[in-house]
Amino acid sequence: MTSSISHIGNSLLPGLSPAGLKDAGAGTPAGAPSFQNMMLQSLDSANQLQLQSEQAIQAGLLGEDITQAEVFSSIKKADLALRMMVQMRNKLLEAYNEIQKMQM
Repeated sequence: MTSSISHIGNSLLPGLSPAGLKDAGAGTPAGAPSFQNMMLQSLDSANQLQLQSEQAIQAGLLGEDITQAEVFSSIKKADLALRMMVQMRNKLLEAYNEIQKMQM
């Protein structure tokens, strides 16, 4: 599948493709994770930290062998992961809105 931009480039200079345009499958090196997979892994990691935090809180409340510092640390890790995911979402929405504003 070719993009409409490649048709413009080929009409101006036959035999040359526009700089930076590649086939859809050639965008990432072999074995490199895709953006989608990286986002899903980040979401899963943030979720796991939240679950660990909840388990640490329960263990602390039940009087198990866990210190308050460990509970606080797990809560802060989960909070930081959530804040990072919110910032990533905000940046993605900003980028999406900028693309929507572009005129063709």
